[in-house]
Amino acid sequence: MNKINIDAVIVVEGKTDVSYLSAFINSYFFVTNGYDINDEKIQFLKLVSSVKKIIILTDPDEAGKNIREKIKNQINSAVVVEIEKNSRKNYMKSGVAESNISYIINALNPFKTTNEIVKYNYNLSNLISLDENPENIRKKIITKYRLINGNNKSLENQLNMLGIKPGEIL
Repeated sequence: MNKINIDAVIVVEGKTDVSYLSAFINSYFFVTNGYDINDEKIQFLKLVSSVKKIIILTDPDEAGKNIREKIKNQINSAVVVEIEKNSRKNYMKSGVAESNISYIINALNPFKTTNEIVKYNYNLSNLISLDENPENIRKKIITKYRLINGNNKSLENQLNMLGIKPGEIL
């Protein structure tokens, strides 16, 4: 199966959703960790919304509804793609990761693009190790781009969402 390209940031609840969706979608993913969509994450998504479309794809349950509402109240341009409970392949659960692939592809069809989704490898580990105090570089990057503190993989994902090229980091 060829993956479809979605040049947007798809907001999901968990890593399982990313794992499932990335098997058939090339895109940028932002994980809320369930209800854990705090103001820092909302501020980052607001920043990202100035360069990428935000698509909210959460579970059809109370947690998903709360996340959709919280983001949509803060980011008017965000698009909600609702998953119907009857779209699932596993009737024991009703989340994004349990939905049929064809249903999700159809729901995301308006956002498909032929453009390649570029994801840079920033080699942050190498860059950070060059400093006597590695935390100095991390703090500079986080502060400069208003990133959410996390591991190097998380920071690289956020830089990609913002469209920052490797040579532009510092």
